[in-house]
Amino acid sequence: MGKFLELKVTEDGWEYVSRVNCAGAALVLVYNKDTDRYLMVEQYRPPVKCRVLEWPAGLIEEGEEPAEAAVRELREETGLQADVSDLIDLGKVFSAVGLTDEQVCLFALEMDSTFSIGKPDAQGKERGYGLAGKWITEEELLTAKAAKSLTVYARFMAKKKNPSLKFTD
Repeated sequence: MGKFLELKVTEDGWEYVSRVNCAGAALVLVYNKDTDRYLMVEQYRPPVKCRVLEWPAGLIEEGEEPAEAAVRELREETGLQADVSDLIDLGKVFSAVGLTDEQVCLFALEMDSTFSIGKPDAQGKERGYGLAGKWITEEELLTAKAAKSLTVYARFMAKKKNPSLKFTD
């Protein structure tokens, strides 16, 4: 068992990874409606051996609400100052159903130029892997390598079309 991951095996031999020492993960799509751009973070990811564009995201600490974790991660990774009340709930998804039982709580933040952006405070390995915020176009987003990036974008667009849409857990 690692610090945050544990390999598990079912009775019939299926191997998968489970999160430990945290309450899952939270992720935030950030859209600036004044500039029509999305704020993502780019960093080196050792498993795929390249830099990847992703939404600001991180683990939910024990006792922390998912939306609180999302706001904390936004601040740490991008310097963006937001409140829990600013977030749009996009439900939960499993991050990779054949590999892990991890659930990710998805949120969106539709911002404008009045939001305050300070200095990021990257933590731990994020510093060593060159975490950097990057404003991108929709076209750049659609070519991202991280599958969750596209999933969250699809949910965000669906919610914009139908604000009363509810996502099931």
